[in-house]
Amino acid sequence: MRLSASQIVAIKPEAEHGFGSGAQVWLIDSRVVNHQRGFTLIELIMVMVIVGILAVVVVPRLTTQGFNLSAIAAKLATDIRYTQSLAMSQGQRYRINFTAGSYQITDINGVAIVYPMTGSTAAISVSPATLSGYNPPLTNNYVAFDSKGVPYVDNSSPATALAANAVITLTAGSDTSTLIIAPETGRVK
Repeated sequence: MRLSASQIVAIKPEAEHGFGSGAQVWLIDSRVVNHQRGFTLIELIMVMVIVGILAVVVVPRLTTQGFNLSAIAAKLATDIRYTQSLAMSQGQRYRINFTAGSYQITDINGVAIVYPMTGSTAAISVSPATLSGYNPPLTNNYVAFDSKGVPYVDNSSPATALAANAVITLTAGSDTSTLIIAPETGRVK
């Protein structure tokens, strides 16, 4: 390996000031000596592999509809369970009413209750998703829960219990998600 004149000039003063062989070794081992600047092929390949892994893992999670739809479905399931829990803890019937674009928790007479997350009685929107598939068996577009947590489909006395699974479908574009309310127990899955 040959040193350039400027490198030799840099070595001489350092050698005179006590750096000696350490400065020479450093210059000989450095890649600057050969004027090689940049990245090695292995370094470039590693960066490309890391970028590829990130692209495969992160990009599918960033799709707006897929992420929102699962979040909306989870929130609706939680609110159905909340309605059932409210009926059981208060000892009276409460229901959750469905429309294509929203749902609302009400007492048995249809009077909206204050939703704890918003502090409002307004209906909860499922936009950009739409709700469907709940009629039948939910012939009145709601499911009511009695003080034991049993799901019912009407307000009559005696009320008509949910006879079959109620399947609620949420749709956003080509994505769909379903919730199932089981008869007798009101279990939401």
